Amino acid sequence: MKEASSNTVLNQYLRETRFYCYYELKVAREGKFYFRNIETNQDEGLPALEAEGLVWKLSDEDSRKKPCDGFCTPPLPAYLVIKFKRKYYFVEYEKITALKDSGDKSIDEESCEKLCTKLLTV
Repeated sequence: MKEASSNTVLNQYLRETRFYCYYELKVAREGKFYFRNIETNQDEGLPALEAEGLVWKLSDEDSRKKPCDGFCTPPLPAYLVIKFKRKYYFVEYEKITALKDSGDKSIDEESCEKLCTKLLTV
């Protein structure tokens, strides 16, 4: 399952459960997720969103109809959601930052299970 289809499943879950958060979804390959696959803007953005929230203007360039011009959301928990096969592990981003700061280069499924705040199995 590619990341786009995994994101559809995750978004449906968040909508149905009304679990409000900021997240970045990553699909693990070969039993590990490597932190080098987190983009700089994500690494900086998730903690900022958790602290400050988000104000966003939706683009007028998009030809699709949109429900509004933009939105303002409050500070919310930020997660790196790591998908291993049929399980989505919600790991608080501050825990990911701590792992990276301690020199870890990756995280495996067993560690995700220990560190996760929420688990979705599909």
